[in-house]
Order: sequence, then structure tokens, then C-alpha cells
Amino acid sequence: EGNPRLVAHLQRERNQALVKKKKKQVLDSTGKLSCEVCGFDFQSFFGAIGEGFCEVHHLKPLSKTDGEVNTTLEDLAIVCSNCHRILHRQYPMLTLSQLNKTIRN
Repeated sequence: EGNPRLVAHLQRERNQALVKKKKKQVLDSTGKLSCEVCGFDFQSFFGAIGEGFCEVHHLKPLSKTDGEVNTTLEDLAIVCSNCHRILHRQYPMLTLSQLNKTIRN
């Protein structure tokens, strides 16, 4: 462990301006950044250190596209880190409602 090595791979570009717009849209409409699956809110739990923190999830996986796509705010969801990892854990990717149903069971 810890030995540095160079790894080369393709990485899909993410539009950080779109992420900021999504966060602003949700903050303006709800006043908080709660996970759309489980309801977790980093700021409520961690205080100031959690302010503005959340993951912004693509509902349509970019990995399945052939190139550049036009992503809208409706194509994005606010999720906590745990739910985000679980959403991406299997293929095909779970939907928000499928994961929410799993949590409720």
C-alpha cells in the first residue's frame, strides 16, 4: 500500500456550473440540500462544516452515452454520499425510488 503509480484512463467531463445551479435551485425551493432518497441533510447533521455539501447524481448515466449530452437540472438529483454509492453499485443502476423502497423495507 502507498506505492505511487501512474494510471491513465478516460474520465467523463462534468459541468460544475450545472452542479452549482442544481444546488441553488434546490436550496431556493426547499431551503436545504436533503438526499432525495433517504432525506439526510449534511448541514443539519454536521452543522456549518456540512453547509452546501451533497452529491449531485445524474439520473441518466453519462457512462452509457456516446459522447457529449445536453444535461438539464431535471436530469440531476441531490443525494447523500452513501445513497450515491449504492445507486451506482449495480448495473443497471437503481432508481431513486427503488433505493428509497429498499430503505423503507
